[in-house]
Amino acid sequence: MLTQGVKEAVRQFQTTAKTVRKWRGRYRKEGLAGLRDRSRAPKTCPHKTPTAAEERVLEQRGRTPFGARRLKMEFALSPSVGAIGRILRQHALTRKPKKKHQKKNDLRAVKKRYAPFTRFKMDVKYLTDIAHYYSYWMFRGLPKYQYTIVEVRLGAVYLAYGDEYGVLQSRAVAVRFLDHLREHGVPLSDVLIQTDGGSEFEGTEIRKKPDGFTRAIEALGARHRAVPGCPNAQSEVESLHSRIEPEFFDLEDFAGPLDFWQKITTWQNAYNLIRKNSGREWRSPAETLRLLQPDRDLGIFLLPPAHIDTLLLPEGGYHVPAHPGGALTRPQFQATAWK
Repeated sequence: MLTQGVKEAVRQFQTTAKTVRKWRGRYRKEGLAGLRDRSRAPKTCPHKTPTAAEERVLEQRGRTPFGARRLKMEFALSPSVGAIGRILRQHALTRKPKKKHQKKNDLRAVKKRYAPFTRFKMDVKYLTDIAHYYSYWMFRGLPKYQYTIVEVRLGAVYLAYGDEYGVLQSRAVAVRFLDHLREHGVPLSDVLIQTDGGSEFEGTEIRKKPDGFTRAIEALGARHRAVPGCPNAQSEVESLHSRIEPEFFDLEDFAGPLDFWQKITTWQNAYNLIRKNSGREWRSPAETLRLLQPDRDLGIFLLPPAHIDTLLLPEGGYHVPAHPGGALTRPQFQATAWK
């Protein structure tokens, strides 16, 4: 109880008489409970967003991923941008941009739902700008271009090389590859080959040539899709190109064409059968296939890298430059590549 009077309390607590009388009145009326701090928020808020308007904001946000500014613009909502933003924050509906690793994990989850040997990415790599390899293609007759096909689910790679690239070469590489899949029991109706919009893949023309790249794929029962100007659409191929340059072309020396074919065949086989991929639980393509399709013949990985120019020879013959045997038939070439 206050026994010294209001003035003495003012002096001791260094406050005002009005404050002392206020707390004394609360204590007399409510006891110790009256001394607790009370909210100073107004009892009414004339500018508070009406419940109906708030519900409309939540309804439109539930239908779209839009933020406050776009919600107001697209749906002519009555609350201000600030009020809409407050409503979204109160209901935990704000969205932070995903980080790069989160996007990668989301994409990997999607790819894991693909069946093996149904989705492929295909592209061309220029080899003439690789410093270590430059003298070999210039003076020893090695290929200038690399065609790359990457299997999306497993990460397996299939390569082909030549001195030119275009629709004719792209078609030959795709047909050879699809023939290989069919020989190993893959239903080509399930196969989709994706490329960029390059002219070597007929670009993005609506009308395809009867003897062109897309029609050749469709004639075998598979599908082709071109994705021009789409970021990361060909990420699997780009990742392979970023690996093969430092791991093969920057390291290997080549005595001649035959040495090149032997070494690139070894590299491709090791990549598909042995090399573990950090993005696929540190498993090789062959190990992942064993888990998903244990009865599948691993020979499906063993399509040797092709010399594109020889795919265009009459009767399907292969020709390896500077090889003492000269022109080789298809089985002879494949046997030679394994020696």
